Amino acid sequence: MNKVMKQVRHKLASCQMVKAGEELPELPGGIWKVSPTRDELSPHYHLSEETEDDEISLYGQHDRPLDLQYPGGEDGRRKTVTFQNIPIYGSLLKEPNPIGPSPSSSTDHRAMQVLWPCEDQEELKRQRQSQFLMNRRLFMDIERAQVQEIHRHRKHLKRIERIKSDKEQRRLEEERRMQSLEDLEEDRQTTERERQVLERLRLDEQQMLEDTQRKDRARKDLEAARFIEALRAQMKEKMVQEKVDLPPLCCCGESFWDSHPNTCANNCVFYNNPKAYAQALQSVLLNCDLREGNLSHRASARRIASVHVRSPRNQSCIY
Repeated sequence: MNKVMKQVRHKLASCQMVKAGEELPELPGGIWKVSPTRDELSPHYHLSEETEDDEISLYGQHDRPLDLQYPGGEDGRRKTVTFQNIPIYGSLLKEPNPIGPSPSSSTDHRAMQVLWPCEDQEELKRQRQSQFLMNRRLFMDIERAQVQEIHRHRKHLKRIERIKSDKEQRRLEEERRMQSLEDLEEDRQTTERERQVLERLRLDEQQMLEDTQRKDRARKDLEAARFIEALRAQMKEKMVQEKVDLPPLCCCGESFWDSHPNTCANNCVFYNNPKAYAQALQSVLLNCDLREGNLSHRASARRIASVHVRSPRNQSCIY
């Protein structure tokens, strides 16, 4: 488009007929902005009868079109256009303005033929071909610009689609991450609940075991206390029958019967130790039983010996 505008400006500039400071040439059409019937021509512009057919060179006053400035195949020779000084102003003044279509079109056509003559049909054909090529180039540029715009639009759409897909992918990844975190949290809570249940079961079992052990210990203590009381009662009965006074077992009491696991001092061997106290009672009772057994054994041995001495068989053996 810029190239076309430059060419048009150049053509318009080439249409300048008179340079600044020069007289106006006498061309067909009359003076610029002067009407033959409205304005009177000044004597400066009346044709002189003495002027003859002089050639007025237009070289330098206007330029030809770009395609005709340097025609090919020539030796660079310049062409000039000459105009004959024909007295046309008088006829224009004498003739009234024609009624009907203006002959400006024919005048312009003749001026075009005079200013820019086509040498031959080949030149005209070449001009038309160059104009066609220029138009085709312009059309191709427009088509190329449209194709580039379509390509940019498609690229923009692809970029938007890629951005959307990336955002969707990030959203899905974020959802998966959040879902995995929720699953992990749920698993952790489930594991924590299971651990708490197992801990509660373990504590319950431990409590049950402690209760069982405490009950067993209480039962054993009760049995030991009953056993101790039975031993003490049995020993009291035996000591009363034999009329024997036993010495004290420890320093916690003045008599034998003052010693007891529940009443002894905390530094005593029998303090909260019913087992040791029961063993001591058993040993005392066993000693008493052994003493009684020895006495009965001696008495029975004496009885057997006396019977043996009194037997007649033994007497006959003696004699």
